[in-house]
Amino acid sequence: MNQTMTYGSETKIRLPGRGFSREAFEALSADRGEPRWVLERRNKGWNHYNELEAPFWRRTDVGKLKWEDLIPYAPPQAVVDGLEALPPKLHDALAVYGKRAGLLLQRDSASVHLDLDEELRAQGVIWTDMHTAVRDHPDLVASLFMEEAVPVATDKYTALHAAFWSGGTFLYVPKNVIVDLPFVSVLWQEMPQLAVFPPTLLVADKGSQVTLVSELLSMGCDSCPNTYVGGVTELHVGAAARVRFVSAQDLGKHVYDLRSQTALLERDSHLEWLTVALGGRVSRSTQHSVLRGPGAEAVVTGLYLPDGRQHIAFDTLQDHVAAGCTSDLLYQGALLGKSRSVYEGTIRAWPDAQKTNAYQSNRNLLLSKKARADSLPRLEIEANDLRCTHGATVSQVDDAQVFYLMSRGIPRSEAVRLIVEGFFQPSLDRLPESLARFGDRLTTAIAAKLSR
Repeated sequence: MNQTMTYGSETKIRLPGRGFSREAFEALSADRGEPRWVLERRNKGWNHYNELEAPFWRRTDVGKLKWEDLIPYAPPQAVVDGLEALPPKLHDALAVYGKRAGLLLQRDSASVHLDLDEELRAQGVIWTDMHTAVRDHPDLVASLFMEEAVPVATDKYTALHAAFWSGGTFLYVPKNVIVDLPFVSVLWQEMPQLAVFPPTLLVADKGSQVTLVSELLSMGCDSCPNTYVGGVTELHVGAAARVRFVSAQDLGKHVYDLRSQTALLERDSHLEWLTVALGGRVSRSTQHSVLRGPGAEAVVTGLYLPDGRQHIAFDTLQDHVAAGCTSDLLYQGALLGKSRSVYEGTIRAWPDAQKTNAYQSNRNLLLSKKARADSLPRLEIEANDLRCTHGATVSQVDDAQVFYLMSRGIPRSEAVRLIVEGFFQPSLDRLPESLARFGDRLTTAIAAKLSR
């Protein structure tokens, strides 16, 4: 049954009935004018969703989310021409980027703004939402979208994404094209009880270079009904290509955030991947780096700062398939209130992955006696000529450091802030110069959480 909702201050829109059904995703596909092969893939996702059991996570529970109360998608909204009219939180987020190669803004279920540098367009760069991509560029999308990196049947929630994805981001950089400025994709979630499924597909061809920033944002809300983000990210890093990918979320505390993300790295490619998790009620993401071409390199960084009763979980995999590859992973979290983090990280080296060099580190700083951090690193080694190391720490703020700063006239709260910022500095130092202002915004966000 359809329903009517007031959207924003005046606009009334018709929404599909709550819950998920075949009729709902068929209507979504028809509304977007999608080709037949897309509907067939949605149908494949729906069948897998109904066949698969929900994954069992011992330390992460999403049982309180009432799936039947969620709205499966929202109709497209009016295009935004001027960014000055955006909500302050969104406007401030975009302001840190300055010059950029392109901007894509999604409001709830659909894109409302897109721009692309004309010189890059002339060089063959494609930057658009996924609905446009599947219609206008099927030769690039059909063989890659939820086929190899994150297959439709990965798990029950991924299959649901395959059936109900909407909006999303597609970026293609042709062979040997160098893009110095970042592309910025932002999803702004506004409608309560809406489920959004934003796909991200990046294809960096041989010898190309690009930076993509993907942000998930929403209004902060402690009493809003539950809302859901179920994203899939697929990064195809071609031979000798260099990709920087920043994935950041600062969602309201009424949002459940479950995402699957995989990067496939070819010969001599280089990936720098930064993940930032600040918001959400329950946030869990799988982040897999598959080094399948000799000489590939992945530098993976994570930063998280939960407070209140937030629960943030990561499942990372450094998957060494080919020989002579390098991976370096650093995840750092500071926890406040009664929050909890769960880090599960695996380094896997296959029999042919000789000369592998892999490192994994998870560091946690507890800022409250009621906060909890679980860290579970592990190795799965089948090669015999390699170097793989991992480590994990969970500690509290050093009282001696606090005392030293306070003895210099610094108030305790300020002393703790300085210690926490210093703790996160190794992660922030991995940001490139072109994203220095983004780093400044993260520092401000850290200070704001500590001052609550």
